[in-house]
Amino acid sequence: MNRWIICLAGTGINLVLGVLYSWSIFVVPLQEKFGWSRADLTWPFSVSILVFAVVMVAAGKWQDKVGPRLVASVGGVLMGIGYILSGFVSSLPALIFTFGVIAGAGVACGYVTPIAATVKWFPDKRGLTTGITVSGFGFGAFVFTPLARKLIVAVGVMTAFKVLGVIFLIIVVALAQILRNPPPGYKPEGWEPPAPTETKKVAVRDWTLSEAIKTWSFWSLWLAYLGNAGVGLMVISLIAPLAKTYGISQETAAFLIGFLSIFNGLGRILAGWVSDLIGRRAAMLVFFSITTLMCITMAFTNIAGTTVGYALALMIFGASYGSNFALFPAATADYFGTKNLGNLYAGVFTAWGFAGFVGPRFIKARLLKSIPKKLMAQGMPKEQANLVAYKTAFKVAIGLGVLAVVMSFLTRHPKED
Repeated sequence: MNRWIICLAGTGINLVLGVLYSWSIFVVPLQEKFGWSRADLTWPFSVSILVFAVVMVAAGKWQDKVGPRLVASVGGVLMGIGYILSGFVSSLPALIFTFGVIAGAGVACGYVTPIAATVKWFPDKRGLTTGITVSGFGFGAFVFTPLARKLIVAVGVMTAFKVLGVIFLIIVVALAQILRNPPPGYKPEGWEPPAPTETKKVAVRDWTLSEAIKTWSFWSLWLAYLGNAGVGLMVISLIAPLAKTYGISQETAAFLIGFLSIFNGLGRILAGWVSDLIGRRAAMLVFFSITTLMCITMAFTNIAGTTVGYALALMIFGASYGSNFALFPAATADYFGTKNLGNLYAGVFTAWGFAGFVGPRFIKARLLKSIPKKLMAQGMPKEQANLVAYKTAFKVAIGLGVLAVVMSFLTRHPKED
């Protein structure tokens, strides 16, 4: 079988799963239909991220035992059913369950399987092909947001959920049938593992998650992931309100969100390719340092005060955030082997889930509400007070960026028994 077909099928699955990032398109129609607040409607998305990260640990272990096809198929069914049932709900708890729990679990099952399969088929291009596979998730919002918007306008938000659910179920289940693991001991024709160097090493045995979590190598990867993912998720949550504060139109802000989505996908491919050339650790240092420098720039200058400057900042943040999803699966395989990669990477991925569930909620509750309220009570104009709050948020992001850089510098391959 042509191994590139596996990579492309995985990319297609991730393209569908990436619609998770399009949640904001449903928020206003749901507010209008049910009268729920915007704060209330952060819960289905937040729960979906948490469930995505937690369930992925079990899904990864399952796919390590039975292979990618069955687990990805179950993921497609769960995601489709979650969206379809969301079209029938009439209460917020029900929506949290259908979208947050059921669809979130489906995304977890569908996401981990193509990554594990692709890494096993491409020991010679581990970073690049992982980046290509997960780039679909980054591009997903750009592809499906216009479709979701048109469906909502044409048939209403509840019917849109049902139609999208059917589409997602069919596509993911169909592509899942292509996925399979290579035979034991597989090596691409004509390829021999290169001699290990200081920057490019691979595991000499296959670790289990229970063994890996006892090592500094695992936790240094986890903390680096937490830092850089925390920066990216914070920026994503601030795109629209920060644009409004700088006087950028809503239409331009919507375009820039799509712009970030494109570079989110491209950053995954670029980071994977670069890491194959210079090593995972060096690539992490490069990408995470750029992120941190941009946080410093956003916190202490007005670079985002123009549309061009704002677009440049989002381009860098988007690419750097996307780099996480190519670098960490490849690094996990390098450190701990590929046999149990689904379970191992899912363990590392919980850092993203923690950052996604806690980070944006902390930023909005503690910084974007309390700081402007305090400053306006002292007589500061609202827009100026909001800008101070956003710059404070980027100062928090500097700390997360520094954490990612330091952990990337300190991470090492585990000591073998």
